[in-house]
Amino acid sequence: MPPRQVRIVGFATPSRKFARMARRLDQRMREELERVIDELCTGELAPGRNLERLRIGQRLYSVRLSRNFRFVFTVMENGMGRAIAVGTHDRTYEDAERAR
Repeated sequence: MPPRQVRIVGFATPSRKFARMARRLDQRMREELERVIDELCTGELAPGRNLERLRIGQRLYSVRLSRNFRFVFTVMENGMGRAIAVGTHDRTYEDAERAR
């Protein structure tokens, strides 16, 4: 069952590791990542984004950027999001597993 809408008031400054992951994305995927972050902050995810809560760690979520790319983040107590990993499906989940 998909999670109810996640309420995020904003995103914390990303870690250097996440910033490096984002820089590796091509321009189109970086723009898609920015769109997803905006959608999460406004509470209006586009259809097909497939927001899901991950079983690894507490309050870890995954959102689809494209058919093969995912964005993993956590929601902190204060409602702020913190970016964990971004990239291809399998690689992103592996990075999220290591980061928890």
